[in-house]
Amino acid sequence: MKTISEFFDAIEHLPTLPKVVQDVMQMLADEDVDINALAKVVQCDAVISAKVLQMANSSFYGATRTIKTIDDAIAILGTSRLKSLVVASGVMSAITHVDNLDLRQFWRQSLLAANISRALAIDLGKDAEVAYISGLLHNIGGLLMHMVMPETSIEVDALCRELSADKRQFIERQLLGLDHCQIGEALAIRWNFPSEISHVLRDYATPSHQHVTGLVVVVYLAVHITQGLTQGAAEVDILQNLNAEIIESLGLQSEGWLNRIEAYRELASATELFI
Repeated sequence: MKTISEFFDAIEHLPTLPKVVQDVMQMLADEDVDINALAKVVQCDAVISAKVLQMANSSFYGATRTIKTIDDAIAILGTSRLKSLVVASGVMSAITHVDNLDLRQFWRQSLLAANISRALAIDLGKDAEVAYISGLLHNIGGLLMHMVMPETSIEVDALCRELSADKRQFIERQLLGLDHCQIGEALAIRWNFPSEISHVLRDYATPSHQHVTGLVVVVYLAVHITQGLTQGAAEVDILQNLNAEIIESLGLQSEGWLNRIEAYRELASATELFI
């Protein structure tokens, strides 16, 4: 398979986002969005509404009282974070089964990467919710690969289990002719996500100097840290495997990174609430 078009043509049923996700993203592109109208749109989808409330009431979001309605969720969490929760709920509900893939584990790792991306973006003064969505979707292309080329994708998984994202990308291209970054970008475009998200999905595995100040490097770091935490690596070992030049360019001390990675480890348990 040589082209993106051929790849997507081979998908019998391309996952589609629930209408509520598309509507919420469109509404929140308007800075003067009507909060009551926003709440009504979310409430139209009972499944996503329930999932958003479940997430919003978790200790992870630090709510000081029970959030019973979408109006409460907007008031307490804010519109940007609500968008992240709606997108996360919608994406996960759009893809509920893939043969020969542990989907719970897939979403577990994706959500951890999303939460680390958000935390890191906050530390670096970047858009936390765009970082969250980008982190959540970083390997969505790999999921689609399992749908189109399951046997070869299983082989790739076995070869790349402990390899970094850039090395996985290289092997995918060798065996499949495409890689998960290209496919993730193409899906984000088809789903009408903002270009800043599709560009992160395209570039996160191999950040260049031009990306050091952008969200590409945030997701790059989050994914590497997620991989280390998932494999049970110690904080110091995870740090040593990160790109030292990128770490230095961000102006954060090594000691600070060790503390961050330790804190990120605690996010792993929080992801279980969302699956």
